[in-house]
Amino acid sequence: MEEQKQFEIQGGSLEKSLKGETQLDLKAIAEEAWNLSKNTKTAVLHGVLLLFFIAIIFAWILQSFFGISDLSVVPQSMMISLKVAGIIVTTPIIATMFLLGISHSVGIKPKFLSILKNVIGSILVILLALLLAAMSDVGSFVGSQISVLLGVAVLFYINLATGFSIMLLIEKRLAPSQSVIQSLKVFHKYWMPLSMFYIMYYLCLFLGALTLGFAYIWIIPFFINMKGILYRELFGVKVLSVKNQSNPDEAVFHA
Repeated sequence: MEEQKQFEIQGGSLEKSLKGETQLDLKAIAEEAWNLSKNTKTAVLHGVLLLFFIAIIFAWILQSFFGISDLSVVPQSMMISLKVAGIIVTTPIIATMFLLGISHSVGIKPKFLSILKNVIGSILVILLALLLAAMSDVGSFVGSQISVLLGVAVLFYINLATGFSIMLLIEKRLAPSQSVIQSLKVFHKYWMPLSMFYIMYYLCLFLGALTLGFAYIWIIPFFINMKGILYRELFGVKVLSVKNQSNPDEAVFHA
């Protein structure tokens, strides 16, 4: 008879966070993320390299088959198709990187491809990513009808406030709508530290570009791990009990 798997929760909980009872120390979280990144950045960089490779393939297809080298001249209908195709192709990779951050936050070091195999077949993950993109586009468009600044502000707000949606969908098995709603609720409770996290992230991405992307070797794994730790503290992570772990790639409970 197969032994029943037992799980435990590490970190905080959604219930506590919705009540505002979770304490976030960004300095301590950043220090933990930096220390984690020293030994876990290779797995995250696999995802970065794969995304870079996909971007090159997309650029090659545009130039070779459509004669387009400047995105500003791409027709609107084609731009929408390209965006949808890009989301479908890249979402499983980005989701895998998020799950790596969650896994690292609870002391587990799974392989990139092992998680990607579990995520790549999830239609819900892709549908949620398309929903989030539609929300951003519609919100930005409506806001820009009033002023360009408002449109940009709405775009940033939606991207930041829904930032944990994909992680919640996979790790907590929430419905796509609930993933978005719970992410929004928690963001509103902790908008100050989470906004500071994202501002720091975008600033570091900008500074990293000045090094021709070389600094991204450290920046991206650091922030992926930091987001994983933030998720652990705000939502808790369901982990397979140590005595039941036979495969580290299955230790974090995936949908």
